[in-house]
Amino acid sequence: MAGKRPQRAGWTRRDFFNWVLNVVMGIIAILVAIPALGVAITPAFQNPAPTWVNLGAATGLQQSSVQAGTGGVGTVVKAPYSYIEVDHWAKLPAADYAYLRYIGGSCQFFILSPICTHLGCHVNWIQADNQFHCPCHGSVYTIDGLNVSGPAPLPLGVFRWKMVGPDVWIARESTFTHAHQRMVEAPAQPCLKEA
Repeated sequence: MAGKRPQRAGWTRRDFFNWVLNVVMGIIAILVAIPALGVAITPAFQNPAPTWVNLGAATGLQQSSVQAGTGGVGTVVKAPYSYIEVDHWAKLPAADYAYLRYIGGSCQFFILSPICTHLGCHVNWIQADNQFHCPCHGSVYTIDGLNVSGPAPLPLGVFRWKMVGPDVWIARESTFTHAHQRMVEAPAQPCLKEA
């Protein structure tokens, strides 16, 4: 038994420091895991309902579209709007616009998102070409929002809309029905008017 240390009952200093280190590491792990867990489960509790925003009086929108167009059917006009952007913890005022065209009939309006489906730039309406052009990477869309050239993988998004009194309201959503889906799913009704 020469050279062997006698064992003591209870904790040694080494045991105590190991215990403290484990507690501290556990607390750090919990502090890192809570925000990560929050980010992972937050979308499950978010409200998927769209935010409806007012574009303005239908008669004014129709008149500006028809005055710019010919033959009673309108051309594209930019319809600006403002809304409250609700982020996880903040509510901030924001502004954007939609491209609106009066098409007559029971549908009345065709309303496109200005967001290019390539990388999210805002497209510009070029009246002389009767097309939308993306200034970032050259995508080109028809008056109906169909992509005809450039890197854009999908047509422009189409806003769902409804009439509330005399005003046109659009649904700001995270996902859109794109122009080509509209043509396939509802060829008899070229817009997404809500009842």
